[in-house]
Amino acid sequence: MLYSMTGFHRAKKDSPWGTLTVELSSVNSRYLEIAVRTDRELSSFEPLIQNDLRGRLARGKVVARAEMRWASALMRERLNGDVLRDYYREIQELQGELGGPVPAVTSLLCLPGVTETSSLMDRTSGEVQTALFELLNQCADGLIKMRAVEGEALERDIMQNLEEYDRLLGKIDARWQRISPQFFDDYRAKITKTIAQLGYEADPARLAQELVILSDKWDISEELTRSSSHTSQFRTLLKTGGPVGRKLDFLVQEMNREINTMGSKSASTELRWLVVDGKTLLERIREQIQNVE
Repeated sequence: MLYSMTGFHRAKKDSPWGTLTVELSSVNSRYLEIAVRTDRELSSFEPLIQNDLRGRLARGKVVARAEMRWASALMRERLNGDVLRDYYREIQELQGELGGPVPAVTSLLCLPGVTETSSLMDRTSGEVQTALFELLNQCADGLIKMRAVEGEALERDIMQNLEEYDRLLGKIDARWQRISPQFFDDYRAKITKTIAQLGYEADPARLAQELVILSDKWDISEELTRSSSHTSQFRTLLKTGGPVGRKLDFLVQEMNREINTMGSKSASTELRWLVVDGKTLLERIREQIQNVE
């Protein structure tokens, strides 16, 4: 099975300490690139998130987002009653010596130690970390599932174009087999006629040598053989599945090289048009492969 590099999934969890949301998205890339964006309280988990995703994905530009909305009750500062009482007793004792009214209790709240602001993460006793990676796994599962569904569609389209390309190679081969003998006979006759017009007699050995050289320049049988081998390897990779996008991309480059050589060697207008059709099919395949992991 092929996997696309495009996917998206979001998961959310509500709890007494708040609402945690995790989101994964991925698009095409030559390599595996992972960017993690989290709230300040969750930033310490970013390296762990990266490592977790690297173990599950092979290619693509992936963005992981984690957002925490803390419960309002958890956001309140805590009042240290013991410290507040100590402040108040001391003020009462000093009031007897100094005189004047005893200040209101609310005016003491700004004194050091009366209110406590502890880390929100410390108050959740690791529950947030557990929930974070549960949601991350859910998102990774959903992302991979979406990439697999799109990968199936890509594979169907690639196979359809590959089969059409195979049929086109068959047409090129059949056309070449049909015209090549006549082509060489016509070329031999043309050379012989030209030499005769110049008042010379053609040397059979030299003429045969020229035809051999011409055959090497215009014969496309080797390109056809290699092209068939490439399409066979292409099918094998499709059956293998997994992260084969780069290998498929390399094969398409080789297939393009062979079809271009056929076009440059061919003197037949019909063959050249078939080559153009072949290049069009390979371009369709190449475009789809850019999406394959």
